[in-house]
Amino acid sequence: MTSKFLLAAAALVILTAPSLATEQIYRPVSPTFNGNPLNGNFLLSTAQAQGMGTKSGSNNTPDLSGLSSALSNIGSGSSVIVIGGTPTTASTSP
Repeated sequence: MTSKFLLAAAALVILTAPSLATEQIYRPVSPTFNGNPLNGNFLLSTAQAQGMGTKSGSNNTPDLSGLSSALSNIGSGSSVIVIGGTPTTASTSP
């Protein structure tokens, strides 16, 4: 008898749970996107606490020499294949 009661109670909870759900409403946080203007100071202080990040300049630029050489060969009838970090040119013409 108690197992039937527990089963009926569980079924009742499962079936009524979707009816208790409410609509989700998006509220932006950032004042830039119509959020609360009082959040501006908090967001600014949080960003400043995270630090300055990396500066752009000659010391932090990635090595794009492989990309530059690959892009320079576009339309020339050859393909650049990079195996193990060394570019190799292969002809695609028959």
